[in-house]
Amino acid sequence: LSLVEKECEAIALELIQTNQHQCIAHLSNHQLVLKLTGSKKNPFTILQGSIKNEDELLQYAVSKGRSGLVKTISFYRLFVAFFLKQYEEAAKYTGKWTDQQSPLKGRPQFTYNIFYEGMLAFYFIRQNYEPKWVEIGENAISVFQTRAASSEWNWENKLALLLAEWHFSKGETEKAEEKYNLSITSAQQHRFIHEEGLANDLFSTFHTANGNIQKAKYHKSKARACYDKWGASALVGLLDNSAS
Repeated sequence: LSLVEKECEAIALELIQTNQHQCIAHLSNHQLVLKLTGSKKNPFTILQGSIKNEDELLQYAVSKGRSGLVKTISFYRLFVAFFLKQYEEAAKYTGKWTDQQSPLKGRPQFTYNIFYEGMLAFYFIRQNYEPKWVEIGENAISVFQTRAASSEWNWENKLALLLAEWHFSKGETEKAEEKYNLSITSAQQHRFIHEEGLANDLFSTFHTANGNIQKAKYHKSKARACYDKWGASALVGLLDNSAS
């Protein structure tokens, strides 16, 4: 992520000279990276006050009818909030894709939105929230079953993690463990370091809920190592500051 952050800065400097319209859209990408790294930098200073922060960017996108940018910002906020375990915050950005065509035909980030909405749904199911989350979760599984059938490399680990969370929500511990392990192995083999970290992180939560403290600590340490390798210092700090 540190390399991506430097690239974001370089791209912003280039775009501000040639295409401010594209620069404004790019800054939402830069903000995402900064949030994950825990940086306090404000990427919007390059606009010299015309748009001061992401909230103003969102207001600008709405006022200009830039629905694609609105949806992208919403997805990025959902993504970051989910990784930071700010689940109530993440829930504010769900349901932004219902006016889209099938997520299987849309932009890639729309499909990823379905994934994180599904993951969020299973968290809320375990908190005894309203039945709408069951529909969202089951829909995500259906989407990723189709995805995984067409490209195991890209989607197998994500489908396995959705299923693991679904089995966890239903109290099916053996099936859940099987899918967590598959998700971790698949993410590792296919070099999705952030999703390997996420699978270990959630597997740790699963073991804590089931009283397996040593296994919980083991997978927490694995998650930390993945997040550290990814460069997501904000997530490393979150794990370090959480109870063992």
